[in-house]
Amino acid sequence: MIGSPLAAASDAPGGGAHWGLNTGHRDLPRSERVTIEPAGTLQEILTGPAHRADGRTNLAGGLRRAMATLGYQTLKELQKAELTITPVNR
Repeated sequence: MIGSPLAAASDAPGGGAHWGLNTGHRDLPRSERVTIEPAGTLQEILTGPAHRADGRTNLAGGLRRAMATLGYQTLKELQKAELTITPVNR
């Protein structure tokens, strides 16, 4: 699910547009085209620096911080982590 963040790059070839998440749309082979507001350059989105705190830039830094918080040193360890799903109270 990284298409949307990558499409938000100001230098992305699609100009902020990407195919949405619903690949099973009966009329369109890939679903509907979605347009994303630019968040920064591809480099800023992937490796920062982050100029805002909404999580749309510096994805690598966010991943490193999450891994450190959870105590994982490698991506392979993180891939083997047990997943817990909690219900959302609305």
